[in-house]
Amino acid sequence: MKVGIFTFPNSVSYGATLQMYALYDAVNRLGHDAEIINYHNAYMKAEKHRESSKDAAPIKSFAKKTMRTLIHIRLYCSFRRFEKENMKLYPSKSFTEKQKLPDTGKRYNAVICGSDQIWNPEITDTDLSYFLDFCGKNTRRISYAPSFGIDKFSDDFSKLIEKELAEFHALSVREKPGQDFICKLLGKEASLVADPTFLVSSDQWTKLERKHSAANGEYILYYTIRRSDNLLRHCMEFSSKTGLKVVIVGGNYLKVIRNRNPLVEYAIDIGPDEWLYLLHNARYIFTNSFHGTAFSINYNKDFFVEFSSLTNSRLEQIIGALKLENRIVKTDNELSVEPIDYTSVEKYLSELRKSSEQFLNTALR
Repeated sequence: MKVGIFTFPNSVSYGATLQMYALYDAVNRLGHDAEIINYHNAYMKAEKHRESSKDAAPIKSFAKKTMRTLIHIRLYCSFRRFEKENMKLYPSKSFTEKQKLPDTGKRYNAVICGSDQIWNPEITDTDLSYFLDFCGKNTRRISYAPSFGIDKFSDDFSKLIEKELAEFHALSVREKPGQDFICKLLGKEASLVADPTFLVSSDQWTKLERKHSAANGEYILYYTIRRSDNLLRHCMEFSSKTGLKVVIVGGNYLKVIRNRNPLVEYAIDIGPDEWLYLLHNARYIFTNSFHGTAFSINYNKDFFVEFSSLTNSRLEQIIGALKLENRIVKTDNELSVEPIDYTSVEKYLSELRKSSEQFLNTALR
């Protein structure tokens, strides 16, 4: 079958890009011909720009955006290179015009929406394209592990998406609140499946890695999607306790120049393949990111995670299911250097992968 995947291409998010690759790879391994539909939500693009240039005059706002692009040009190029090398995108140039989607949809026997927070109305401004409203009757609609990203659903939102969800041939989500919501809304159950990144083996991820110079000797990797003084404090205390340097993902060249701590190194503007390499070769990982946690588990790493408001439901789901509550960083808890016993974790993940792959296989058959 010709299968389109509807998610968040052209992103500079490690999680968004790698979950997209993982679903693309999983569909192809099942014997189908997958493509990423190269649609970019216009609201997300505009909102991201507004957020980064609040209260700025138009000229100043444009200058700030241009300067940021030039400073981080390596970051953007690394992500586009990774997409180009590892996935087929259609069309080759991204588009934001919704009226182009119906013709694009005719290209496929099935379209899968997922994963990531594509059903979060606060991110997409309730763009019904992510509920595949552009698909005709002859195209199978499938959801694989999308996230609503919210726990409370307004009546307006529920009414808006009810009709579209009823048209799906196969429904799955990534979190329990989303599963409960669909059951209440439609009177039928959506399957609970693994994030796509768990469908790809650690050996396969290793093949995609690209070396980075910061991965010399033993180190602690620090990666967050939201600033956390508490998590950074714990990380630096753990560094003093173990004598290991800290590699911080993110930042800019100014931070590199100002850094006077010999136990701190910055990995700035790295691509998804370099990010994978740094995670894989770290001795310990500190994160408040869902995908930072997911790949720590994929690679069987010793990690510590802090829940943030952006990731709570997803992290609670996976940490609770794997019984890894002792890896949660709170305000004053003592962190243990004891390694994680991955025996029971791997057993659970093996069962979850099997049921998730079975869902995908059946949905596409």
